Amino acid sequence: MKKIFLILILISAVYTAKAQNLIAVQNGNNAIFYTNLDTAIINAPSGSIIYIPGGSFAINTTIDKTLNIIGIGHNPNYSTATNYTYITGNVNLISGAGNGSLTGLYISGNINIGTNSTNDFVNYLLVNRCNFLSLYFSGNDAINNTFIENIINSGGNLFRSSNNFFGNNIINGQMGQTNCGGYDNNIGINNTVTNNIFLFNTSNYCPGCCSWDNSLYKLSIICKSSLIKNNIFVGSTLGLYAVSNSIVNNNLFVENISFPNGSNIGANNLVNQAQSSIFVNQTGNTFSYTDDYHLQPGCPGKNAGTDGTDIGIYGGASPWKDGSVPNNPHVINSYIGGATNNNGALPVNIKVEAQGN
Repeated sequence: MKKIFLILILISAVYTAKAQNLIAVQNGNNAIFYTNLDTAIINAPSGSIIYIPGGSFAINTTIDKTLNIIGIGHNPNYSTATNYTYITGNVNLISGAGNGSLTGLYISGNINIGTNSTNDFVNYLLVNRCNFLSLYFSGNDAINNTFIENIINSGGNLFRSSNNFFGNNIINGQMGQTNCGGYDNNIGINNTVTNNIFLFNTSNYCPGCCSWDNSLYKLSIICKSSLIKNNIFVGSTLGLYAVSNSIVNNNLFVENISFPNGSNIGANNLVNQAQSSIFVNQTGNTFSYTDDYHLQPGCPGKNAGTDGTDIGIYGGASPWKDGSVPNNPHVINSYIGGATNNNGALPVNIKVEAQGN
């Protein structure tokens, strides 16, 4: 596959010099090129790989089949040779889109799992190394999905989704927003939440129609019967009314909480930690590409995870990869001449770096 991908890079790069960003749809050993993302998705057979180059592409169609969509990456600092892959709009996945993946994309809108409760049967989806606004589940039929090494800017709505895995993500907003009149409508069940950084911090998120005390509403995640381990909670607590019947182990909290916590049990949690003592370079409660989320040498979260690795995104089974580029070969330098030489050849010099993970 990597040899095919290198050929696709070369062809795409040459055509990019002619002001065309070609999207490659690979199905087996066959590749077809498109200039429109919707057209590529509509025409791609189920099981295809769609390679999207750097640049901006609009999405309007709904994905209802198994597709593996791979971009260049979302970090502009690591995509100077190709630009990063920017998708405008929401990515909507409905029944039939299970067993697919989204990798290396900067998405301006949300990732929606189902558009209503009748088409939300999406299982075994992988979302990896993407930057997107929010994550929304439309019903409780979406299970066994995996979200690893993403930037989730405004949280999302778990809507009774179950058996999903959230690992090594940076999450700005509240994951599992409640509806007035009953938080059970949006609560996630039996999920694993590990090695994430929750930056969310507000004590006044409830819209005002709830009777709950806003001081109890500083919630990063809303779930029940889940495993919550090795995470860093920068500005929020668990919330007695939102996390229930869960195991909460080896997390680091800026706030001072104790366990047992309501119906939750926990062990080896680090509480009442100053935010300034956690990361090498980070302030506030929003994500920035210029921040450094490695733990300071003296941070008690070093090697304090349940597996002996660091608490936070650089620990666990899928440690954060700086640059967040996909595991396909990555173009780090390219030169394409503006005209042919005396021999009628177009000068092309592309430097590609293999990725170990």
